[in-house]
Amino acid sequence: MNKDAVLIVNADTDEVLGYVDASRPDLALVESLARMQLRARRRGERVRLRNVSDDLRGLLELVGLTDVLAVEAEREPEFREEVRVDEVMQPGDPPG
Repeated sequence: MNKDAVLIVNADTDEVLGYVDASRPDLALVESLARMQLRARRRGERVRLRNVSDDLRGLLELVGLTDVLAVEAEREPEFREEVRVDEVMQPGDPPG
């Protein structure tokens, strides 16, 4: 997954539902994300956006959708962290 991928996460379970390439954010991407959130809400679900770049965040703020789309701050992955990996085992760690 590239570093410009915005993760779409179930807000209740934290399950990653998918991702979109946001390397060049534009109003078409913003519209797609807003429609996705609308569909989720109609089903009684909530989604959250994770790993949102400053450019996309600025665009969402400009059109007033930052809170509607439940945007999380962009962050760098922690040492050895990967998407969908909950725990990293080191050699010699006791089973747990």
